Amino acid sequence: MSSKNFYSKKQHLLNLKIKSKIIIFSCLLFCLYFFSNNLIYANNIEKGDADYLVPIGNVLQIDAELKTIIVRNEIEDSPFQVGDAILKVENKSITNYGEFSSILYSLPSDCNVKLEVNRSGNIVNLNCKKEVLEKINFNNLISGFATLTYINPENNEFGAVGHPINVGNSRKIPIKNGLISTTTDIKVQKSYKGNVGAISARRNYSIGNFTENTNFGIKGNINNFDVSKLEKYKVASLDEIHLGKAEIILQNQSNKCEKYDIEIINIEKQKSPSPKTFKIRITDKDLLIRTGGIVQGMSGTPIVQGDKIIGAVSHAVENDPTLGYGVFIGWMMNN
Repeated sequence: MSSKNFYSKKQHLLNLKIKSKIIIFSCLLFCLYFFSNNLIYANNIEKGDADYLVPIGNVLQIDAELKTIIVRNEIEDSPFQVGDAILKVENKSITNYGEFSSILYSLPSDCNVKLEVNRSGNIVNLNCKKEVLEKINFNNLISGFATLTYINPENNEFGAVGHPINVGNSRKIPIKNGLISTTTDIKVQKSYKGNVGAISARRNYSIGNFTENTNFGIKGNINNFDVSKLEKYKVASLDEIHLGKAEIILQNQSNKCEKYDIEIINIEKQKSPSPKTFKIRITDKDLLIRTGGIVQGMSGTPIVQGDKIIGAVSHAVENDPTLGYGVFIGWMMNN
């Protein structure tokens, strides 16, 4: 064999090796890309992301035990404000009403009592006469009405209310144990200009529990509510929401959830989680006759547009209750 042929054959083998290495390297890159993307996708699912939700609209009775006792009324000569959370009495930590009552009972009747309270997130030290303290309503239980926004059919998680549960100046109060229940015998005190009405109802049966009280409502687990025959809606992205016609879903006085027409009249281009994502107007004549617009208890009412769930009713406009605000469904799900 000539030296020329020998080197030609050697060069050919070298080229084959290089091509093989390139192919192997390309395969490794593809596998890395494929598995890393699937890992990211799997992590997103574990975080609770959902492509579809079931919008509900049932009016709920919400009952909760708080982690602290709070002031429920204001009286003359009292330094307290409604919503003040009692943290310490005479430098002793308080976690329930029994502890508070026991310490108060042990003190002389004519003494000034030292208290530490949480007021709107700020720690405040107060002094108050024992006889005044005994006239104030302190407790760690709350109850009220709101609307069930959605259930995730994959894991039975729910979201409701559309804004935090507050009492007086106490914002986003910490929940020890919370319970949601269905209702019957709904009665509506209608809204009118300058006054927001309210829903009242009779408690029916428990369907879930919660401890999360977020800036965009409560979240927890459903344990007694069948959604298998209810329609699933795709979760909208913020840029899919558009001006114009939409619908809310709300329990009627026959205890069935019904769709009512609304109009989206303004959209805030929010870059980060914030309430009042879009402004709405109630246009459905039947609902206006029944409620006068938005009333207390409608917070959390799901809003759908086409085949997508876009958010929930979060606020009413007092001087015109036909107007209100909705919070983006993504903020409710992920905050």
